[in-house]
Amino acid sequence: MVGYGEVLQTIGAMVIFSLILLSATSMIQRNTYMQIEGELEQEVVALAQDIIEEGRTKEFDEVSVGAAAPPADIPGDFATLSTLGPEANDDENGDGKVSRHEFDDFDDYNGWEDVIETEHGEFNIRAEVFYVDETNYDSTNTQTTFKKLRVYITSKYLNRQSSGNLTLYSLEFVRNYYAD
Repeated sequence: MVGYGEVLQTIGAMVIFSLILLSATSMIQRNTYMQIEGELEQEVVALAQDIIEEGRTKEFDEVSVGAAAPPADIPGDFATLSTLGPEANDDENGDGKVSRHEFDDFDDYNGWEDVIETEHGEFNIRAEVFYVDETNYDSTNTQTTFKKLRVYITSKYLNRQSSGNLTLYSLEFVRNYYAD
C-alpha cells in the first residue's frame, strides 16, 4: 500500500494542474478575443473618422458650392429635408449613380451606403445627414445652420457573443455653416 499513496498524490497533482491549465487557456482565449475586437473597433473608428473628415472638407450646402457670395436667405436657401443627399448634377461620369468621390457638399452623404474592405475584413457603412437644433443638437424638421453627419458601421466579425447580432457602431459630427 505504500506505493499507492504516491500514485494517488501524482494523480491528484495532475488533476489540479489540468484545472489550472484549463483556466489559463480560457483566460488566454478571452484576452485574444478582446485584442482582436479592439483592433477591429480601431478600424471602425478610423473608417468613420475618414468619412467625417472628408465631409468636413466639402461645402456646407449645394447653394454654397462655388458661390462667390453667401446665400441671400440663411438658412431658408439651404437644401430642404426632402432634398438632403446627392444631387443629379453631382454625377460627373454620367453613370446614373453619384459615388462618394463625386460628393461636393456635406449633405451628399445622406443615404450613402458602401462596403469597404480592409485588411481586417469587410465593413458595411451607411451615413445620414440631417438638420439639428442649435441648442441641443437633436434632429429638427426645419432648416438650420447646423447639420449632423452620423456614420453607422457594422462588420460580421463584430457581434454580440450572447445574441449573435451584429454590433452597430455610430459616430457623429455636427457642422455649423458659420464655422467653415
